[in-house]
Amino acid sequence: MPCDWTQLCFQAPRREPAHVFPEPVEEARWTERLKYFHPTEPGQILNGKFKTIAKLGFGRGSTVWLAENLECKIWSTSKLPRYVSIKIPALDIDASDEIGFLKLILNAHPSHEGLKYIRVPLDTFDLQDIKDDNILTSPMTESDIKPFANHCKASAQPRYIGKDGRVTYASHDEIIGIRGSPWPRLADFNTCFPLLPDDFCSTAPIQSDVYRAPEVILGIPWSYKVDIWNLGLMMWSLVQGTDLFDGSVGDDGEYDAHVHLAQMITTLGRPPPLLVKRERLCRENKQSDLVSPKGKECETMNEYWGGPFFDDDGCMIRKDLIKEGKMVPQLLTELTNEDKTQFLRLLGDMIKWLPERRKSAAELLKHPFFTHED
Repeated sequence: MPCDWTQLCFQAPRREPAHVFPEPVEEARWTERLKYFHPTEPGQILNGKFKTIAKLGFGRGSTVWLAENLECKIWSTSKLPRYVSIKIPALDIDASDEIGFLKLILNAHPSHEGLKYIRVPLDTFDLQDIKDDNILTSPMTESDIKPFANHCKASAQPRYIGKDGRVTYASHDEIIGIRGSPWPRLADFNTCFPLLPDDFCSTAPIQSDVYRAPEVILGIPWSYKVDIWNLGLMMWSLVQGTDLFDGSVGDDGEYDAHVHLAQMITTLGRPPPLLVKRERLCRENKQSDLVSPKGKECETMNEYWGGPFFDDDGCMIRKDLIKEGKMVPQLLTELTNEDKTQFLRLLGDMIKWLPERRKSAAELLKHPFFTHED
């Protein structure tokens, strides 16, 4: 008799005290940013009809929660499904930008085959104590999510309690294993940037911290090849289960581009002289209305990220941050033999210091890693 995996994994346990972490977890680790996050808890009612169940994930600009649509009843109809995921932006993040980007994607090519791999919003709403829109999407079908939801409702959820009494809940990664679409979907667009075909490049500060391309950090004009860098690091995370560059935090707990670059150098080796030259040439490119993440008014993108980064000899100014460590082949432990060889070759075509040396998306699709058969 076949087993129902979801029923086996998510049978309601006895109610036990919640596990309390001794150290800060998730967004609570960012002490300077925590004040911007909405203190959401399981069982809260949002917008008068969405009851939060469990935290699904977090980032520097938002948290995502599984919620139950209380208006969805057997005897009544609702335009929205019973279970939804709600993205709650931090107060210093303008969610209207992300909503605008999603509308741009939806309206650009409605029949594009890639649209099914993007999780689009069902609705948006405002909370009185949050200035930005909250974005509503559906995580899965009701039959797939119901056992997980029941498990979370019956269980005390792991948390960290700060000295001020603020509670930060841990995300439930196990939802990824639930039945549903085998294909992942893109769902986070708050740091994306629309680059139209007629645009050659931009210097806007884009991308999330751990995935940020070197040319962005160095204030060098960037183009579509930043997405290839992004893709390479995301594929590494999916295969290895960790971020390739995860130590980009300074002594103050905030993102530090010097630390990030040092980690790149440790893992990839020294950047080519041409990239260093570009950084030096772009130091004086003036920008208007530029304020760094730490609230400092800046005149250049180099200053925005905390530069300069290299001295007159082309060496990194903060040499003390460069640590001895393993190179990419030694760090990859989840693949072996031919799979490892092909993946490393693929990664090598994406994670290159010079953007023009990264393969295009069309070229990557022809790579043996995707085309070879077992």
